[in-house]
Amino acid sequence: MPLDPEAARLLDARKAIHTRPVAEMTVAEARTATRSYIRLQGDPVSVARVHDVLIPGKAGVRARVYIPYGEPPFACLVHFHGGGWVAGGLDTHDRPSRALAARSGCVVVTVDYRKAPEHPFPAAVDDAWAALAWVHEQADRFGVAADRIGVSGDSAGGNLAAVACLRSRDEQGPALRFQALLYPLTDARCEAPSYLTNAVGYGVQAADLRRYWGLYLGGTSGLDHPYASPLRADDLSGLPPALVVTAEYDPVRDDGERYAARLADAGVPVTLSRYEGMIHAFYLMGGVLSRTRDLVDEIAREARNHLAP
Repeated sequence: MPLDPEAARLLDARKAIHTRPVAEMTVAEARTATRSYIRLQGDPVSVARVHDVLIPGKAGVRARVYIPYGEPPFACLVHFHGGGWVAGGLDTHDRPSRALAARSGCVVVTVDYRKAPEHPFPAAVDDAWAALAWVHEQADRFGVAADRIGVSGDSAGGNLAAVACLRSRDEQGPALRFQALLYPLTDARCEAPSYLTNAVGYGVQAADLRRYWGLYLGGTSGLDHPYASPLRADDLSGLPPALVVTAEYDPVRDDGERYAARLADAGVPVTLSRYEGMIHAFYLMGGVLSRTRDLVDEIAREARNHLAP
């Protein structure tokens, strides 16, 4: 279908202020540009409590815990934010996390893993793993049922959520019940047809994503490592049920849909949801895109179904 009218107006506004693509920015500029998403998110939704925490360990991972209204025990979603493993953080994802906690009734723990290029792969993977283990261990502290935990993530965070599921299976970690992967980056080779058809003109460009991959991996040695490119994993069986969301006008669309197909082929229950007319990062645009609310509602509905007592 054509580009969503709200998305088209947003992209036209960006062109009017001559926003440069990330591929032409310094790392510092890219981080500042990512913070601009906050202006697109509308008013914050009320939740019962919010806690900033420091997860102990080698890296000292920061996280923010959103507790919804209601009575415990709660289900929990551990969310890994997008930003190409380079940008983004607790503030860029504060309002979406509040909305997700409020609509799902789940405790949402958003994880601020270490960023590349200062901390390349596998630092973010290790931080995601440490955070997931900590949430499982500390479940009672936040009124969470330890057997009702899932993961979610957008873009690079979708990559980390997928990898957390792989690692939890491989290392007998927490028994995850659900994964929500929002336009996930699943293949460092960036060779899918949508990288060509949606290369430019839709906000996040193919060149931007390739640059993020380069900064994250610090070279080419990790291109096919399954904890960097989960699409390249030999075996995807035994993973938790998945919601995989893609956007029609997104360079990574095909990689997300290929990952969903591989999960299904491996016997994993999968819901693939392509948002026609949408663009990359639309999870962060709830103040200007009405489809963002549809997305949050879908994640919330799937989370409730899979994380029910």
